Amino acid sequence: MIGLPTLRKPFVVLLTIPAGTALTIGALPFLIIYLEDLFGVGDVALQAFPFDTQSARTVLSVIATGAMSALSLAYSLVLVVFTLAAGNIGPRLLKRFTTDWVNQITAGILGGTFLYAVISLIFVSAEFMPRITISVGVLLAAVSVVQLIYFVRHVARTISIDDEIAEISSRLTEALQSLVSAASRERKGRKKQDRDLERSSADVAAPRSGYIGVTDMKAVIDLATAHDLVVEFALPHGAFILKEQTLATVTGPLEEGDEEALLKLITIEPSRSEVAPVQFSIKLLVEVALRALSPGVNDSYTAVACVDSLTSAFATVADEGINMAVHRDREGNARVVLPGLGLKELVGSAFHPIRRAAGANILMAQSLAYSLARLHHAGGEEMRSIVENHLSLLFAQIRAADVFEDDIKSVVEMLPGELARVVEAGEEDATGEDDAAEDKDGDKSGQTPTA
Repeated sequence: MIGLPTLRKPFVVLLTIPAGTALTIGALPFLIIYLEDLFGVGDVALQAFPFDTQSARTVLSVIATGAMSALSLAYSLVLVVFTLAAGNIGPRLLKRFTTDWVNQITAGILGGTFLYAVISLIFVSAEFMPRITISVGVLLAAVSVVQLIYFVRHVARTISIDDEIAEISSRLTEALQSLVSAASRERKGRKKQDRDLERSSADVAAPRSGYIGVTDMKAVIDLATAHDLVVEFALPHGAFILKEQTLATVTGPLEEGDEEALLKLITIEPSRSEVAPVQFSIKLLVEVALRALSPGVNDSYTAVACVDSLTSAFATVADEGINMAVHRDREGNARVVLPGLGLKELVGSAFHPIRRAAGANILMAQSLAYSLARLHHAGGEEMRSIVENHLSLLFAQIRAADVFEDDIKSVVEMLPGELARVVEAGEEDATGEDDAAEDKDGDKSGQTPTA
């Protein structure tokens, strides 16, 4: 998402796409009437489109009324979807709904059909009958009906939580694969060693508090190349930063005005956005899972779907980490360094909150155990170590919840034999240490004080 133009910001898209579509369709009567009058096709089309003044006005009035009614219905349905999504899925998904292309195009077509019919009414008179223009209005009405039917179907799919989870998971997988590909190209395409970082360096402070947003990366690289600088960001994109906190460290001969030029290329937004698609998508899935596990919703299967989606995405990077992203100039010198994502941070940010929220939910414990076992099988040494730690925490939490022993065994059965033995051995060690500590405390408590 780095380097996207500001046109992609939701409020701009919400304004430009429907308005642009509606105004374009609304301007068509001027062009069609001009051509119709210029070439005199109105008389030729008399038999094909037999409209008189009264019927033409009636048809255009019906089209305008119907288009406006359909537009009101469409926006009402969108508001219903927003309400359901905010309550059942998560409020942070609203931004994605507002930028949905189907919603925007539907609003544009219906609004444009209304404007087209109203403007066409102005030119209908006894002296001039724009039959082609009226016929195009009828065609637009038909298109509006088809689009409205498709819109209703799309809205029905939008409020399906399973479809939303699948969509978020797909975007998360694509983002992770993109980062892995970039890291692979960086390792294979490195032409020179990184520049000497022992040169003089200076910290660039954030001008205000907020979330690190869109960065014009090409412009930053060009700026760093022109002044022989290396810009190392202190926080990844999408992270929250405080005013005067270090935003980046610039190594090299920093001249007057370079700091201001750099800050102009970095946006700090007041709200979180999808500028960091990996972290943002993980947080969305975790939020949906936590909401599903809350007592008010109590929908364990939705949380299980979120865990399965996270597992599928993490399998993409199960055997390699994403330490950092290095952007280089044409000569191969490092110019911009972005903090990367480690496997421990990725897996922990997803599974720790879900595990804590699951509590004594055995269904969720089974799902987590099965998902972690799959990552253990697909990953390398680092991932296996992370999985074993998560499993230890999972079983410690289950035992602390005082559930039945048979339920604990059902969770152990979700693990392959070798991994189950590792977990059981860890539990035995922990139990032995606890027993030893209790015996030691008991010995101390049993001692009689001496005078």
